[in-house]
Amino acid sequence: MNSILLKSVPCPQTLTEKAAAANAARDNCHGDVMTRSFRYFAHLLYYFGRYGEGKPTMSKRIVLCIAILIISCVTALGQLTTGTMTGNVRDQSGAAIAGATVTLKNTDTGISRTTQTNETGKYEALSLPAGNYEVSAGLSGFQTAVHTGISLALGQNAVVDFTLQIGQVSELVTVTGEIAQIETTTATVANIVDEKKVTDLPLNGRDLTQLSFLQPGVIKSPAGAGAFSGLGDKLSVAGSRGNQNIYLLDGVSNSDLSGNAQSASGQLAGAETIKEFQIITNNYSAEYRSQAGAIVSAVTKSGTNNFHGSLYEFLRNDALDAAKWEENKGGGKSPFKRNQFGGSIGGPIIKDRTFFFASYEGLRQSQGVNTQARVPDMAARNGILPGVTPITVSSAVRPYLDLYPVPGAGNRIVSEPGRRPDGTVLLAAIAKVPTNDDFGLGRLDHNFSNEKLGTIAGTYNYDNGESSSETPPGVLGDLLAQGFSSRKHVIS
Repeated sequence: MNSILLKSVPCPQTLTEKAAAANAARDNCHGDVMTRSFRYFAHLLYYFGRYGEGKPTMSKRIVLCIAILIISCVTALGQLTTGTMTGNVRDQSGAAIAGATVTLKNTDTGISRTTQTNETGKYEALSLPAGNYEVSAGLSGFQTAVHTGISLALGQNAVVDFTLQIGQVSELVTVTGEIAQIETTTATVANIVDEKKVTDLPLNGRDLTQLSFLQPGVIKSPAGAGAFSGLGDKLSVAGSRGNQNIYLLDGVSNSDLSGNAQSASGQLAGAETIKEFQIITNNYSAEYRSQAGAIVSAVTKSGTNNFHGSLYEFLRNDALDAAKWEENKGGGKSPFKRNQFGGSIGGPIIKDRTFFFASYEGLRQSQGVNTQARVPDMAARNGILPGVTPITVSSAVRPYLDLYPVPGAGNRIVSEPGRRPDGTVLLAAIAKVPTNDDFGLGRLDHNFSNEKLGTIAGTYNYDNGESSSETPPGVLGDLLAQGFSSRKHVIS
């Protein structure tokens, strides 16, 4: 068993205690939270294997090591997908009340959390799932105070204070209304795009990236699309590049190698799936990795004690659009048709305990793009050029000239009055650009009966997109064809 533990250390040779400690310190400075945790795990296994040889306590140490690893990972991820609620409990004179019981109940799922105030009258509830809450505070000899209608957002540090009146615990004093949204407990600069904004604001293509540009300090990056520069619209924060951001989905990186999350369709899908997302632009707190640009952290919807679902279909085509100026000049509107469809469903598996949520979003789009190409005219192909003596076209050159499209065959000759003849002609045609995207997500949440164990959630997300250019015959054929495809799996 000891040999297996030693082999689990990712090193080419046996480590000394000092070397293992040095490597552990180095690993603490590099990599993300999960990588550091697993590297620490390997070093801890090594230590326990060395110092636990021949001792019956070795297995206990290994179990303790695994428990610490799991708890640290869950805590780190939980900080990225939850909020915090704090406050003070005082009496009518303003004196702190120690030992008061504070209960926080998620009104959507029925999940409750109980804590007590310390000697200064302060309470703190960490890692609360975003949602609607009812918070109550009570102590023997005082009336129970209840705050309802509290909405806790992703990453928010909500402050809910109580002033208890002298009376019986059975007497309730209910306060209804939202809490102050001004952040006073942290210096992190962030903005929330909640579910209501996603639903109510106009959103072209249901691309969530468009809502990011409404936030202070965020602008659209002028960088073009590419595998290394990112696909679709990219955002720039405080002058950073469009590929210096990171996107998180339920605490796990959702970015591609360019640092962006848009699929090959050019869109950030999830308008029917994302509950809300936070755009952090400055003064990141410790749970986030260092990033020169923005951190866009999104949390998905979850099931509740009530079954709920949705179905949708959005249609847009050229019959509903006005022609652009260049389209009028080039011969009319390009063909365009977009269908976006999908739905979601969520509900309880076990009431107040286990919930599920699933969604699907599809995109089918065909867009025509006016393209132009200047090619030799028929006279030039036969060696007849303006102002010069006709020449004989070599048989070796003829096959290459035949690669150019024939003017008027599958294309349109653009009239150019006043242009001096030079043996070329300008052709115009419409290139079809089909774009498809399939986005799906499944999520399970479970609330343990023991409050100390809290809740656990698992999410699987699949996103497959492609966009290609089918240049029609007549405009340089397949020489102008290009496209992108992407496939992404995210488990959190």
